Amino acid sequence: MSGRNLTIILLAILVALVAIVIGWWIGQKPKSELPVEVVVPVEPIPEGTGVLIDLYFPGGGTQLVAEQREVPRESETDKQLTRLLQELTAGPESIELYAPLPEEITVGWTHINPANVAYIDLDFADEAARPAWGSGHEILSIYSIVNTVLLNLPEITSVILLSNGQQRPTFAGHLDTSRPLLANLNLIAAAEP
Repeated sequence: MSGRNLTIILLAILVALVAIVIGWWIGQKPKSELPVEVVVPVEPIPEGTGVLIDLYFPGGGTQLVAEQREVPRESETDKQLTRLLQELTAGPESIELYAPLPEEITVGWTHINPANVAYIDLDFADEAARPAWGSGHEILSIYSIVNTVLLNLPEITSVILLSNGQQRPTFAGHLDTSRPLLANLNLIAAAEP
């Protein structure tokens, strides 16, 4: 074997050894440079566990005032909707606020359709009578219900209010209720610091 062939073989062995060492060294580098996705399992909150809700009651002026309460969490949205409406129609704890509906109007049935629109039926003791509300009173009463539902149950997209099973074009002649209603944040009073 000539000296030249021996040099080529030694050089090839040296290159192979360097490649092995570099490969080993790269394999030893920490993996922190690679993005790591950490999955933290989210455990569902058990039914009956308390949840804070904001009920929006008409105040002395032209705005709705949030009153916070803790209620049991329900397992299904329709049950939580019923709970919200029960709390709202029970009236406010503060003497500066008033209930959105008079005693002769009660919540009948509720339904959430596949498009997540909530239907809320208001039962009128006198089916032919309209509430004696002025425009401001009607707006605050209707949006007390709508805002309470939509701001506590974000999965619900809009609210349709019914009267004794029928959709009315208006309840007291001032507000168009012939369409699905969305939350009106402009009616909510700013929280006091």
